[in-house]
Amino acid sequence: MSRKKIISKVPLSLIIPMLVLFNGCGGGRLSGGAKIQNDITVAVNDYNSDNWEIRFNAIKKVSRYSNTVYAKNSFLLVFKALDDSHSEIRIEALKILKSMKAPAAEKKITSLALLDENANVRFFAYSALGEYGNLQNEEIFIKGLQERDWLVKEAALKGLMTIKDPEIQIKNLDAILNAVKGKNISIRLTAISNLNIRHPLIYDELAEIINNKESNLYVLKAALQKIKEYKLDARTKKRIIELLTSRDKNVRLLSLQVLKQQELNLEL
Repeated sequence: MSRKKIISKVPLSLIIPMLVLFNGCGGGRLSGGAKIQNDITVAVNDYNSDNWEIRFNAIKKVSRYSNTVYAKNSFLLVFKALDDSHSEIRIEALKILKSMKAPAAEKKITSLALLDENANVRFFAYSALGEYGNLQNEEIFIKGLQERDWLVKEAALKGLMTIKDPEIQIKNLDAILNAVKGKNISIRLTAISNLNIRHPLIYDELAEIINNKESNLYVLKAALQKIKEYKLDARTKKRIIELLTSRDKNVRLLSLQVLKQQELNLEL
């Protein structure tokens, strides 16, 4: 039986002794270790409660150790919380696992991203899954792009675009372009900000944003940031020169940077 299956079947009554085994000698060798171990033990006991708020506070208690050497001590409890009947507890567990990036939790997080009935849980599941940067999750993120809830869709898009593979954005160029051209400002910003490829179609969209005098200010600044990497056409260069007198200080600065980069490119 795999480690993942074993963990999912661990009853809470066995988690405390297993935590001690995870910690070797109970954490007493490190300063404050005994107190931390006690906190985790109390949290495990509290999680037995029928009161969801007590269970929530138990998970919240161990969250402070998610970025420390003691994270492994609370992993079994946090993993167990992914199956909690209350969505707030599942969300809190996902927040912790986003920091931990524990390999043993990845499959379960994927399941929550695809199947959980609560949109907020799916959002945090996709956010946590994105931290793994795993190419094998490409199809999972693509499915997430079909979500109606824009927050979930945004998290899936970011997860897809931050996969550590140089070909991933080329393969999914159509989906990325649709996001860049979409109506939702946050999704557009996510798509533009996470671009790591150069392509003529991407240039066309960036140029369209810059030349459109009605473009959202934040989207405009994101487009200026990314168009530095391209050779400008005459129309877009003229528009960027006009933006040197923009009321927004950052737009003026970004426009100047784009024009300076053009000069540097000509010298190379």
